[in-house]
Amino acid sequence: MEGCVVISLGMFSLPDLPDYDWTVDSSDLKGRLGGVHFQKIRMAGEVYIVDPGGYLGESTRREIAYAESLGKPVRYLSRERLARMGDGPQE
Repeated sequence: MEGCVVISLGMFSLPDLPDYDWTVDSSDLKGRLGGVHFQKIRMAGEVYIVDPGGYLGESTRREIAYAESLGKPVRYLSRERLARMGDGPQE
């Protein structure tokens, strides 16, 4: 609604397919998904990280580093929430 085109994740978890063993295909699948994510980063004007509670996994940290190496702005959900609420709890 703000004039942005969102290129989101293709999948959030592996689908449940009867008779398919994801553990056998996991290394190839992980590599292919990583390549897709890097392609999406190259296409993006900026990267928005959805990081509940500030958590960043290894793949996400690698993708952030890649985006930064390309000069892409990187924004974080957790930091924007903190900014909207102030600096957090006051003592």
